[in-house]
Amino acid sequence: MAEKKKGRRAYLEDYRKNERGQYEYAGRRYVCQGVDLGRRRARIGALCAGLAAAMAAGEDNTDFTYWDEETQTAFWADLKQAGAAFAQEIVDYCIAAGINAEGDSVAACAANWGFELEEDATVDDFFNTMVEQYEGDYVTLSGTETAGSSLFDLMEDYDAYTKGVETEETAPNVSGIERVDDYTLRITTTELDATAIYQMGLPIVPLHHYGDESLYDYENNKFGFEKGDLSIVKAKTSDPLGCGPYIFKEYKDGVVYMDANPNYYKGEPKIAHLNYLESAEGDKVNGIVAGTLDISDPSYSVDVAKQIAAENGYSEDEWDKFEGPVLTTKLIDYLGYGYIGINPNNIKVGDDPYSEESKDLRKAIATMIAAYRDEAIDSYYGSTASVINYPISNTSWAAPQTTDDGYQIAYSVDVDGNPIYTADMTAEEKYAAALEASLGFFEAAGYTVEDGKLTEAPEGAKLEYECVIGAGGSGDHPSFLLLKNVAEALEPVGFTLTVTDYANANDLYSSYQNGIAEMWCAAWQATADPDMYQLYHSEGSTNYYQIKSDELDELIMAGRASTDQAYRKSIYQAAMEIIMDYGVEIPIYQRSDALVVSSERMDVDSLPGDMTPYWGWEAEKENLELLQ
Repeated sequence: MAEKKKGRRAYLEDYRKNERGQYEYAGRRYVCQGVDLGRRRARIGALCAGLAAAMAAGEDNTDFTYWDEETQTAFWADLKQAGAAFAQEIVDYCIAAGINAEGDSVAACAANWGFELEEDATVDDFFNTMVEQYEGDYVTLSGTETAGSSLFDLMEDYDAYTKGVETEETAPNVSGIERVDDYTLRITTTELDATAIYQMGLPIVPLHHYGDESLYDYENNKFGFEKGDLSIVKAKTSDPLGCGPYIFKEYKDGVVYMDANPNYYKGEPKIAHLNYLESAEGDKVNGIVAGTLDISDPSYSVDVAKQIAAENGYSEDEWDKFEGPVLTTKLIDYLGYGYIGINPNNIKVGDDPYSEESKDLRKAIATMIAAYRDEAIDSYYGSTASVINYPISNTSWAAPQTTDDGYQIAYSVDVDGNPIYTADMTAEEKYAAALEASLGFFEAAGYTVEDGKLTEAPEGAKLEYECVIGAGGSGDHPSFLLLKNVAEALEPVGFTLTVTDYANANDLYSSYQNGIAEMWCAAWQATADPDMYQLYHSEGSTNYYQIKSDELDELIMAGRASTDQAYRKSIYQAAMEIIMDYGVEIPIYQRSDALVVSSERMDVDSLPGDMTPYWGWEAEKENLELLQ
């Protein structure tokens, strides 16, 4: 199966995972679309059987048992015009956002969206290419590639296809979904899956608004609407009704305006109006000082900490003072971690990316990178980040701890399995030991090593590889110094590590998501459950390492099939050891997110007392107070 490309919305999710301004850019984009994004997801999830069946049957269907040929022809014509409008919206967005220049071709805009087209391509060609990449999965395409509208919202006669189509015997209800009482719903799955609970982020919506109370009779399998007809839900698309502490008022000029909900079940919020303002990364701290923002989340680094210290009247050496008269900083562990990835299909010996020689080649590089992590991370983050040794966020309960049996510093043994370092080594001695171990891996991979230098690479391998990084073109990234130091250390032994710094983050994402990059720097955003399927399973949607391992796949699936944390943790540690043995990922750091608030205008004590990656300031925003 061809790997599906990720479109703009998916890129923005990656921006959220990236380590500088791109993270905040994702936030602005999502805030900008706010309620609409949630409604789009609900709409896509509520596609009726008529529409789904028509798409599944295909344009060339000749079985007109359940609909006539005229309806089918009209449906596909409508979907195609919607597809052209969908693609045009992406083109318009790229130009309006400054990603492309006015007058750029469809192909030029598509390239920044992650799709390669012929120079004279039309919007129809653009849409057809997306359909091909998604293998005809229009629903996923619509939800992933959207620049604002759902594909189905752009259909002129959508309503005609929202009625259910009865193709087999019908069921009056779903036996695994049961109403227990007025406030309890029971869902029973056909098999044990530890991740299932996290797939049930279902919104709770009021029956009186999104349904018809006269059509609700649970005992007789009536659930608030006529079976197969969700038009009553669709009619409320532009009139949402929720139950949160704030009511959406409007989005205007880059600001989402919300008013306190007087009927909120926990009590009316103490701040009457809450506004989300789109802000560039460089304006986040300055905005609080200037009074245009009260709470912000700058991408935290030593430089940002020093700026905050200066605003508080402290010296640069006092950058780790988190409370001041102007600004207060709250640090929370980032739900994710920074890493450097290696594509085994691009860095290998011979034709087998999983041979021992290919693994040794990647370990030769990984050993050097691992050795230089401490200096680089300390320089960029100071004490607010730490080096990690396994490909998992330290915020997860499954993360190995130093006290666990078998815990090991990443890439700290030589080709024979012996420790590279001793506890009393200086930094320079550590670097020298790492280089010696690296040469041992190179030699085991088939490189010719003469007098401590690499003179010839084996077939399929090279003496030069490239690592791409999104450091804004200026080296502003925690791993940039790390890579430059490694490149400098390897040069005297005949190995060239080229570091390419992309100013445009889209270039970075395209390079590794499309399998072009040899090595890349990025960060994963973790989830509450440590399930590894998406990242490392052979069929994982973001398995950019392109690992194909039956053993690893079995472990990942075994981890899903249990709710015993101790057992799952042991399973995932075994899986991570396989990943490290393949030499496809070097864990780099666990950093902190920063919440910065105005000490002059906000009652800092009204923030949640113990914020975590799962429970931030917004979780209790009804309790926030301003100083009088």
